[in-house]
Amino acid sequence: MITEHDKGLIRSSVESERMDLSLFVSRFYKRFFESCPDTRKLFPDDIALQEDKLLTSLMHIIEALDHPEKLSAILKQQGERHRAIQISDQHFNSFIQSFTGALAETLGPDWTAEVRDVWIVFLTDVVQTMNFLKPN
Repeated sequence: MITEHDKGLIRSSVESERMDLSLFVSRFYKRFFESCPDTRKLFPDDIALQEDKLLTSLMHIIEALDHPEKLSAILKQQGERHRAIQISDQHFNSFIQSFTGALAETLGPDWTAEVRDVWIVFLTDVVQTMNFLKPN
């Protein structure tokens, strides 16, 4: 569970002057496809539309941080979509690593250990709400 302070860190990292969302998303997919090359075939050759979808989803998720029911509904729907295309727990482990790696690269000195830890907890919560990476 994330705290109000954590929500503030998530928002401030996305709103940082250093954050170039287009560059971040491009870096994320580069990292993700390197770590999970089997997923590349699930996406069109031109990844631009998928990059836009990820940005839109990210913005909706961040906007819903203060509305748990709305956030849960968004994430459960996303989980169903990802299960339908055979995305696995292992893919989501790589997703978290790729996402945080791309954030670190994009944010540079704004990426601190505290921000990293908050994002990892948040992304793990997101993925678990999507019904992936369920704790034993």
